[in-house]
Amino acid sequence: MLSENLQIYRDLFELSKALLTYQTNVPRMVRYGEYGKAVALACEAMDMVYVANSNQCEREWATVRILQTTGGIRSRVRLFLEMGYLGKKQGTYLALLIDKIQKQATGWRNKTIRQSREAAMRATREDNPYRG
Repeated sequence: MLSENLQIYRDLFELSKALLTYQTNVPRMVRYGEYGKAVALACEAMDMVYVANSNQCEREWATVRILQTTGGIRSRVRLFLEMGYLGKKQGTYLALLIDKIQKQATGWRNKTIRQSREAAMRATREDNPYRG
């Protein structure tokens, strides 16, 4: 399946679009500093979806990285909300979107870990010369 068709990718794309749209009330110094970093983190998370979807060996690492980057975005959104750069509706929408993304990434990571453990167990059983 193409990465662009995954729900987590579409949600990250929506998060990036929303962050770019909401930057109008953000002062220039913040927009090119921490706000720009939030947008960059959202784009990095989209890149991690490509990595996780295309490389089984790096899937767990990539999903953990998605969780880390969205955590960084969440803290910045909270800061922007507290400083009055984002409206309450905007902050709520972004927070809900981040929650949705983190739930998907956590599920993907847990499934990957479970599959890795099961594969290791199968390999151990097959390599055991004493099995009856």
